[in-house]
Amino acid sequence: MKHKRKNLTKQKTVMTAAKILLVVLTAVYPFFMTIMTGVGILSKSGIYGKTISGYAAGLIVSGATLTAAAVLCLFRKSLPNLLSMLTAVPGFAVCMTALSRLADHAEKAGWMGHGAYALMPVADMYRQRILPVILPFLLTCVIAAAQFFSYSAGEERREKKKKIEKAEDASYRKITDS
Repeated sequence: MKHKRKNLTKQKTVMTAAKILLVVLTAVYPFFMTIMTGVGILSKSGIYGKTISGYAAGLIVSGATLTAAAVLCLFRKSLPNLLSMLTAVPGFAVCMTALSRLADHAEKAGWMGHGAYALMPVADMYRQRILPVILPFLLTCVIAAAQFFSYSAGEERREKKKKIEKAEDASYRKITDS
């Protein structure tokens, strides 16, 4: 019994640490870097045109989606964890697609940074700011999957199913007894 409790405490500690790391990484990368890069590009949309502005909008939407997915996986219930996984994947796909196309365009156009980034190609700057989104994405998926497929979540779903079955049986008995 003590061994089981010790393992459970260790698992909770690891999960809590993973969630804290997720919150920090999400605040920095999807929320701040990705969304702010998109906002920065959109603020000069007259210069860049519709195509680049579309990529910027994709960055904003994907950053918001990945942030929402990370927030959903902080809950222990099954439905938020399932929704977390289902929103993280398309959000990440949109982010990487927008990054790829934006960096491709910046390379072809030969964009170079200004000020402190004067010697750095803009495509590299975009990659450095946005590629680390991979970390919170993977952490979101791992945490959500671990919580969704955990024993306690399975027990919760089984109990809910039993309650529904009992309610259906009770309503069936009322109908047949009448």
